[in-house]
Amino acid sequence: MSVWGDIKTKQEISSEAKSKAPHISSQQLSDYLSSDESFILLDVRTEAEYLAGHIQGAQWFARGRLEYYIQDLIKDPDTKIVLYCRTGGRSALSTLTLQGMGYTNVVDLNGGFKEWISEGNNFYNLHGENKVVTYQKEE
Repeated sequence: MSVWGDIKTKQEISSEAKSKAPHISSQQLSDYLSSDESFILLDVRTEAEYLAGHIQGAQWFARGRLEYYIQDLIKDPDTKIVLYCRTGGRSALSTLTLQGMGYTNVVDLNGGFKEWISEGNNFYNLHGENKVVTYQKEE
């Protein structure tokens, strides 16, 4: 437990959500994106994070608006939904929230946007398609 006694830390809350939420890997998401499979990809980070870079086809949907407005966007509770944030904490919480609301086909991107990028996948922003390249000094 936290130094505050019975109050959980944000790390504890995030870890607990990550352990309970169903996940898919970056490779699985890549497969979804290259297939004809119908799904909705939601980025639940801040608008600034989304604008700096997001996964192709993702819609920005602020975590704080989820409970109040998701039914305006997604009416069918069986719609396949993939959520992501920076490292998976907010999206895991969002996944559990949507499940609690009655959505039946919701998953979290394991490791979030950070892992997506670290595995060499492209991302998009106002400059178009981007990729993080790591250079290693030869010895």
